Amino acid sequence: MKLDTITVGTKQITVPYYRAGQGEPLLYLHHFMGVVGWEPALARLAEHFDVIAPFAPGWGAAKDELTKMNVGPLDLTLHNQDVLAALGVDSAHVVGVGIGAWLAAELAAIAPACVRRLVLVNPVGIYLEDAMGADPFAQSPAAPTEVLFSDPALRQKYLLDGRELVDALVEELLDLRAAAKFLWPIMETQVRTRLPRIKAPTLVATSERDAIVPAAHGPEWARHIDGARQAEIKGAGHLAELERPDEFARLVHDFIVADSVAAVA
Repeated sequence: MKLDTITVGTKQITVPYYRAGQGEPLLYLHHFMGVVGWEPALARLAEHFDVIAPFAPGWGAAKDELTKMNVGPLDLTLHNQDVLAALGVDSAHVVGVGIGAWLAAELAAIAPACVRRLVLVNPVGIYLEDAMGADPFAQSPAAPTEVLFSDPALRQKYLLDGRELVDALVEELLDLRAAAKFLWPIMETQVRTRLPRIKAPTLVATSERDAIVPAAHGPEWARHIDGARQAEIKGAGHLAELERPDEFARLVHDFIVADSVAAVA
């Protein structure tokens, strides 16, 4: 799958993105590690939806765009609106993982007309003192993303294998740099004050083995969103769509198409 590129907004931000499939548009907002190619989970969703998966400014092929963004959610939310508009999409189902789930929630709260249905998987952005989770920015520089997986060995499989090692390691650190601009030092974004504005039907899912977002975060997000439903993805770490692509895609599909919450054991 080839990356396409568009330039959007008054800041003329270059946006690399994948797009494939047919049906209703689905905007996928990625996690700490960006979009790891045309992922199997995205391919499965593209069997039912018109899937749009952009790199946020600062990540992957958009690494040089980070300096154009202001800290906080507003600039990124306006940017995601610009991406949809540039692609001719008035509204879409929106699915986010990790930091992408936070940004998906901000989009639904600030620009509700853009979001049809909302799926938040392992959302970050709320600080719970009694369920803090591991700090993604305080890991060993030699293996900074092992904590994102249910099994540390999976970092090699999903982020390093099949790539030039130096390139992969540099990109890993640059992706974390981008995330740190918006979430460091404490992953508290005040998003909970905006969550009650969300009108889109919402599903909040957490992963059974996520070290970053403990299970207690799911109910905390859901209780601020009227009618939000909850699910757990068994066996997965923070990057659930990489570790459990079939279960991830089924969860999203069933909630959007049938308004049901799939069993994802």
